[in-house]
Amino acid sequence: MNVKRMGIMLAGSAIVFGGVLGFVQFRDKMIKDYFANMPKPVIAVTAQPAELTSWQDSLSAVGTLSAVNGVDIAAQGAGLVKDISFQSGQNVKKGQVLLRLDTDVEMADLRSAQADTDLARISANRQRTLVKTDAVSKAAVDKAEAELKVKEAKVAGIRALVDKKSVTAPFEGILGVRKIDLGQYLQPGQAIVNLQDLSTMLADFTVSQRDLAALAPGQTVRMTTDAWPGHAFEGTIAAIEPQVEAKTGMVAAQARFPNIEGRLRPGMFARIEIPRRGTEQVVTVPAQAISYNLHGDALFVVEDGPEGKQVSRVVVELGERKDGRVVIKSGLKPGALVVTAGQLKLEHGSKVQMDGADPLKQSAKAN
Repeated sequence: MNVKRMGIMLAGSAIVFGGVLGFVQFRDKMIKDYFANMPKPVIAVTAQPAELTSWQDSLSAVGTLSAVNGVDIAAQGAGLVKDISFQSGQNVKKGQVLLRLDTDVEMADLRSAQADTDLARISANRQRTLVKTDAVSKAAVDKAEAELKVKEAKVAGIRALVDKKSVTAPFEGILGVRKIDLGQYLQPGQAIVNLQDLSTMLADFTVSQRDLAALAPGQTVRMTTDAWPGHAFEGTIAAIEPQVEAKTGMVAAQARFPNIEGRLRPGMFARIEIPRRGTEQVVTVPAQAISYNLHGDALFVVEDGPEGKQVSRVVVELGERKDGRVVIKSGLKPGALVVTAGQLKLEHGSKVQMDGADPLKQSAKAN
């Protein structure tokens, strides 16, 4: 009896588990069929055609800016700061007095040396008068004149020392932050304030010796900085180092840029573009159309499908980038319609509809 009851229970359990398993498999199949047959959503995108553009290739380099004149002003001699005649950030002219050190001791020495000089001059004049009557020898006159010259040289030396106690601006420019205080004792060579002439900026950069033929003094170059995104500064190449660095194979060069508005500052990093000679016809697309990926840069091309517009993901080889456009070396033909906004929702074969409003253009106009 127990064996029969056990068999009935096992058979019932098998039927229950089989029913549950069958139901789960049926449910999964129905869900899979639903998603497989579910219509793909239509995604709104904006697109622009790839253009055949006259492109001037350029050589890129990274440089550092410096002022045409820039220096840390320092006193030549030691002394106590008696007068400060400038403010931090002030514009100054060439020769303008910035600071005076105490000269009490030097002025006392100057008065003493001047008195000795006056006495030596009287003595020399007396000797010149007496030599005419043969009252003194020519040697006595020569000695008196030599002593006068020594006294005069001493006076000149003290005056030069007094002049060094006044610090002046060596050129016109703008001062930085003051580094000394009134009453402070300065050592020779101690920095007082930084002075920069910002009227013209110099950009020092290097290029490979392979690109030396692309450089020439007076050639026009363009420069951009992180401080002023979207703004390009134009200048000219001022000098090219005549020697190639043997260890690196690089050539140093310097470009000059007018800085009338004072936007550029020494120490800024800059991106230099040197246009190469001649132009060529290349395929370009807006920079925002590119999807950058470790497996290859790509973009989405709008095509006519059996059920309307759809996109294909196309891997391309990129070239130079400039003014918001990118050169396509291979993988795309002129006139192809590429997606410029809405790529994040796309995959290969996605259905799309064209949206006339480009949010990127609208943002640019708003700014």
